[in-house]
Amino acid sequence: MKRVLDKKIVLILIATLIFNLSLCLDIAYADDKADVTLYIHGEKSEGAPIFNSLGNIGDGLWSPGKISSGTLRLYNNYSNRISVSNLGLYMKLEKRTNDGYKEVKDKNLYEYFAKSMKLTVKKGQMLIFKNTLYDKSFYEMLYKEGNESYNGFNLSGFDKFNLNKNDYVDLEYTVHMKDSVGNELQGLKATVDFLINANENPIHHHSDKKDKSKDTKGHWAHDCIETLLKYGIIKGYPDGSIRPENYITRAEAAVLVGRALELEEKNRLLTGYIDIIPTWAEGYILTTTEKNIFKGYPFRLFKANNNITREEMTSVLMRAFKLENEKTLELKFSDKDKISDWAMENVMIGIENDIIEGYPDKTFKPQNSITRAEAFTMICKLLGYHKEHND
Repeated sequence: MKRVLDKKIVLILIATLIFNLSLCLDIAYADDKADVTLYIHGEKSEGAPIFNSLGNIGDGLWSPGKISSGTLRLYNNYSNRISVSNLGLYMKLEKRTNDGYKEVKDKNLYEYFAKSMKLTVKKGQMLIFKNTLYDKSFYEMLYKEGNESYNGFNLSGFDKFNLNKNDYVDLEYTVHMKDSVGNELQGLKATVDFLINANENPIHHHSDKKDKSKDTKGHWAHDCIETLLKYGIIKGYPDGSIRPENYITRAEAAVLVGRALELEEKNRLLTGYIDIIPTWAEGYILTTTEKNIFKGYPFRLFKANNNITREEMTSVLMRAFKLENEKTLELKFSDKDKISDWAMENVMIGIENDIIEGYPDKTFKPQNSITRAEAFTMICKLLGYHKEHND
């Protein structure tokens, strides 16, 4: 089903959960197909109620400590591009009586129930999940139209994600009833709408000009550069040039990451660093430092004008986009012993996810300064734009 809320696309899946204090547990789901497949238009959607892998959670009993998991595949067959920014749960709580189930009006019981149910939502593709979007109770995700107390859960700049036309994303959800719940929840039934709030076509119209930059024609990173210019993630120099083969400084990298994640620029009298921070980059340097994306040097130095190295940029972006290692990858670069210990895991993650590559001579050159084109291409891949260029 689909309904429109605040001029946004809201996708809804309904699950009925019956809660009793008798023990029962059933966890399993297929690894070749999502339990629920949901299309933006909805006409092709298939599957069963979420929060249960077998689709029969409404017929089962829940008890303290019970866990149930499942998967959802969301296809964008509607628009050129959508951006998912908010997840919500609309929950109707009912209690069994002699005359059947009646809706619970007690706010304390309603919220106690919501806080007793933990929900974890992970994002991935091909049923491989690398990024945790949500790991809290039902309560923090509650949504009721017109109720300021229940506004759903706004995804952070790190976790918002885009879906291009005919692309999909997989979500894995796990519900866990807390071990400590009491008799207050006996005989309750919750009907839960899981809402995915998506903006249609979130395109930044900074310029309609094609090939705006003067010095990228024929460059291997041309398509990514033009795409990032289009979305306002990079902006050329005053003379209109991009200078793709120039190195990128730490200050420039902080601005690039901040714009890519749509982070808010901080404005504070003290930066926390003792060296000079350029005014044009200060807001993003503060924000990315607070979010532990950038880490300064000892003695509270940021070194804004230093060129950022390949291993530094890789580590920054793996932290920024919260990518994780799924397996132990053996690096085959001839100079892998030159990769710093603190950067090794992030380099492996970047290589495994095809975000950064080595050179034809089988080296990685971790201590070399990264070029602007190389950094732009990494951002392009992380935002999903690079796939468009190869289709």
